[in-house]
Amino acid sequence: MIHSARGVFNRLLPDVHISTDHKVGKQAGNSPGYGISLVAETTSGCFVSADTAISYGIREESGEIEDDERKDLVPAEGVGNQIASILLGEIEQGGVVDSTHQGLLFLLCALCPRDISKSPEGKLSPYGI
Repeated sequence: MIHSARGVFNRLLPDVHISTDHKVGKQAGNSPGYGISLVAETTSGCFVSADTAISYGIREESGEIEDDERKDLVPAEGVGNQIASILLGEIEQGGVVDSTHQGLLFLLCALCPRDISKSPEGKLSPYGI
């Protein structure tokens, strides 16, 4: 995932830093999948993020991983390319808050006195609406 995401970003800028936190087995809570979170910092200090998780299905009654779900899992390289493209789309939209966190920002703004909060936003997400 890291190599494919870096490949997308390196076409645009040379200094891409991706850190990893890789755990397996009991250290990862016996997780049946994998995920990635990418965060970009703007020159003005704003953070824009995109993340995803890919997981096998788990049977509720036994807690075991379903065998028929194993073959349909998206390869890690594809996930890296996809999430890098999503992050670039978030950056392209402009604004200071990514679409995942718009709803939280709007709720916090609603708690403030009227006409106190102002924030430039990109395209509104369905949850933000």
